[in-house]
Amino acid sequence: MYVFIATIFIAELIIVGFIINLLVKCDKKVICLNSYISNCGKDILQSVKNVHSIFTSLQGVIGNITGFFEKKKRDFRIKIINLVLIYALLIVFRLRFKKAAAILQYALLLKDFWASIPA
Repeated sequence: MYVFIATIFIAELIIVGFIINLLVKCDKKVICLNSYISNCGKDILQSVKNVHSIFTSLQGVIGNITGFFEKKKRDFRIKIINLVLIYALLIVFRLRFKKAAAILQYALLLKDFWASIPA
């Protein structure tokens, strides 16, 4: 009877030892996996910050481009209005004053020449 109890006790010790060994191996694997996930989390966080800065820069560039086009549109409108006014004055002066029209035409030619000189 004592031999039977001793055999069962030894078998239980072997099973407990196996379970403890398995738990230690699983703990080491969980620690390794945890460090890997922590490193990946830091890398992912840094990548998200980089993507955010890229989109912020892109938003600024798009804002600058739209501002540039708005300025060019305004400048174009002002040039068109100036040309229409000048040619309207030319037509009025040509109808009434021939010499004044010639002087205004030369002034317009001089203005166009001055505008075409690169700054």
